[in-house]
Amino acid sequence: MKKYFFAILALMLLNGTHLHAQRAVPDTCIAVDTLIAESMNYLGTPYRWAGKTPKGFDCAGFTRYIYGKFGVTLAPSAGGQYNMCSRVEDDSLKVGDLVFYGGRKHTKSVGHVGIVTEVNDDGTFRFIHSSTQNGIIITRSNELYYKKRYIGACRIINCDKESPKP
Repeated sequence: MKKYFFAILALMLLNGTHLHAQRAVPDTCIAVDTLIAESMNYLGTPYRWAGKTPKGFDCAGFTRYIYGKFGVTLAPSAGGQYNMCSRVEDDSLKVGDLVFYGGRKHTKSVGHVGIVTEVNDDGTFRFIHSSTQNGIIITRSNELYYKKRYIGACRIINCDKESPKP
């Protein structure tokens, strides 16, 4: 058993897999309006399971692709992204924050992610994400399907400076 453990450990290290949680830290400040404008370019792009390109995205593939255009490397899964960024309280939500939802069968574990595009005075918000039915769309947070699965939000962008265009 020890032999297998060390073999797997060696393979993980050779593949660059980290044994600790990676933190998302942008190399440069990101202008939120530029990030949102870039994400809007993909409205209507089809959903594709494990998709991570403009030919088709899953939810985490989309957020990873968009943030990647601004020098931020996010984990490839929604759960991994949730574990690598700073949590924010719902009353502190900002445009550009990532929002997380439970999956269809397991609402207590992270299974979906999107990017906040608008925050309203009443605490509701809109987010852009890849839905299995409609691809990249904008959804309101108070839609029942998402409202009952909401887990929380986290922040990647911690500055308000202008950034270069992707």
